Amino acid sequence: MRKRTDLDFNVRWLPFQLNAQAPTSTSKVEMYMSKFGKSKEDALKIGDWMGEKFKAVGLPFRFTEADLTGNTFDAHRVMTAAYEIGGPAAQDKACESLFQAYFAEGKAPSDPAVLKAAADAAGIDSDGWQDAANTANTKEEFGVGRSFGVTGVPHFVVYEEGSTKKEQVGGAQAPEDFVRVFSQVTHA
Repeated sequence: MRKRTDLDFNVRWLPFQLNAQAPTSTSKVEMYMSKFGKSKEDALKIGDWMGEKFKAVGLPFRFTEADLTGNTFDAHRVMTAAYEIGGPAAQDKACESLFQAYFAEGKAPSDPAVLKAAADAAGIDSDGWQDAANTANTKEEFGVGRSFGVTGVPHFVVYEEGSTKKEQVGGAQAPEDFVRVFSQVTHA
């Protein structure tokens, strides 16, 4: 029998685009230079700083002049289809594949090979996420974040199934902040 202190939870990844008008694929360094008004050297230093953060928690990361970024809409479509077809576990697998490609391999989230690999990882037909219903469902899910007032990523909404109490955490936070939020929600 489980103790009540053991947390059993699912993660539901919902779509949010920081830049819906982003081109399909572009240089990550150039995007950082433009977005933050930085020189190439300063943009690469941001990448070095991010790399240290990833390394500190044992995650792979690279940021080179060859790395790409781009519009994330199709990646969100894969994530929506993964959840609808395979549930939270399939969506997690798609997400891990997308994160690996983007953060560790420097590939654009819109790259067709990246999208196919994410769909394959989730166990869904790599063409099945491209239908009109999935596009409509993904667009509808964008409204969920807006209804919570989300303006950036990451953003977390934590709640216990069946409860109306929801806590929100915006931005990257320390682990103890999440422990506090989980504790508040599960002891409500």
